[in-house]
Amino acid sequence: MNASNRRHTRYSVPEGALASQKIRSKSFIARLLGWGDCRLRDISIAGALILTEKKFGIGDKISIKLTPRKGAELVFDGEVVNCTKDHKSGHLQLGIAIQTPAPRSAEETFFNQIGTVFHQVA
Repeated sequence: MNASNRRHTRYSVPEGALASQKIRSKSFIARLLGWGDCRLRDISIAGALILTEKKFGIGDKISIKLTPRKGAELVFDGEVVNCTKDHKSGHLQLGIAIQTPAPRSAEETFFNQIGTVFHQVA
C-alpha cells in the first residue's frame, strides 16, 4: 500500500489494546502540569481521534504518548484540528493532525506495521 492510500486509512484501537494513553499540550505551563489520560479511538498516519477530559482548543499543539503492551513508548506530535463533545461519555473529542514521524524512528515503524496490529475502520 502506498503512502497516499495509507494516509486515509484509519485503524480502530480497541479498549485495552495499549497499556497507556496520555496527552498534553506543548505549551510551557502544560509541560509542567504533566500528562493527562486520554482514549485513542482510531489512528492513521495523518491523524487520530481522541477522547479526553483535559481542555483543548482548535490550533493547540499537543503530544500524544502511547505505551504498547509490548514495545517502546511512542510519542506523536500534532495539532488539534477538530474539537467537539462526545455526548455518550461527556468527554472532549479531538481530531488531531499528526506530524510525519522522523525516518527510521519507532513512531514510523509503528505506522508501517499498524495494519498488522489494528483493524481498519470500515
